[in-house]
Amino acid sequence: MMTSTDMRTLTMTAWAVLCLMTLTGCLSSGGRPTPAQIARADYARIAGNANVILFGDALAYRAGTAEAERVPTACREASCSLGFGRVFSTKNFSASDVELEILPGRNGVRLVVERADSKGDNVNDTDVTVFGGWMEYGFFASQANLYTDEENPNYGATIFYSYALGDAAGENPAAPGGSAEWRGFVVGRDAGVTSSLESVVQGDAAISVKMEQSGMLADVAFTGLGNARTGMSYDDMTWTGIAVTDGGFARRGAVGDVIKGDFYGSNQEEVGGIFERSGIAGAFGGRRSE
Repeated sequence: MMTSTDMRTLTMTAWAVLCLMTLTGCLSSGGRPTPAQIARADYARIAGNANVILFGDALAYRAGTAEAERVPTACREASCSLGFGRVFSTKNFSASDVELEILPGRNGVRLVVERADSKGDNVNDTDVTVFGGWMEYGFFASQANLYTDEENPNYGATIFYSYALGDAAGENPAAPGGSAEWRGFVVGRDAGVTSSLESVVQGDAAISVKMEQSGMLADVAFTGLGNARTGMSYDDMTWTGIAVTDGGFARRGAVGDVIKGDFYGSNQEEVGGIFERSGIAGAFGGRRSE
């Protein structure tokens, strides 16, 4: 088991080397842009306009250990702090040299896999795989970093990150008739399957709000959860009656049980957030279904 100091060093180095894998780039000169070029341009625009960010706790796993080393995060508007003193913002997201694999979209959310490594950079060698999705105003992702430098004391450790960011008006959604719904996609990592960076839990996300006497409340449901690589399926996850204030919602139970979300767009056309429950940590996003 790593000490807390080792964990902080591991996590902050990963951020310094890889900057959390946001996509940047421009369209090719001459001809029609490729799907990857369009994705890079979209992601660069979204990150540039984002004014809110949510980040789950960083979770580090070593072979032979049953528990993850956890580094808490705390976010406020467009910046987050990790552990003791490491502060980053939406402007830190940049990765112009990542390999992109554009996946078929789902429920109106565009999906991508990002892959990169730091070999040859004279730093801690790290393999990174990110599964994420993006809409018009926000994106969300589940990221796994694997340390591959045998000279590094953190060799063999895998870190999971979950994050979502976007452009939010900071106001609760309008709900004509007393309710509204968003549908999208959820992606995460299973603490019991850490041997492969490609092992990802995926499913459908549904977020709804309704007006009650006490104010606006949100329900969240993740259904059809499965891991295509391992063939495992998972029980549905639901949260009900979460208070919505200033265009966002959050509920935290015991350690390892949390959900947070923000609504994006001037008319709250989209939603994005992070969660952790039952050993699965990840992120979600969706579009208004009306």
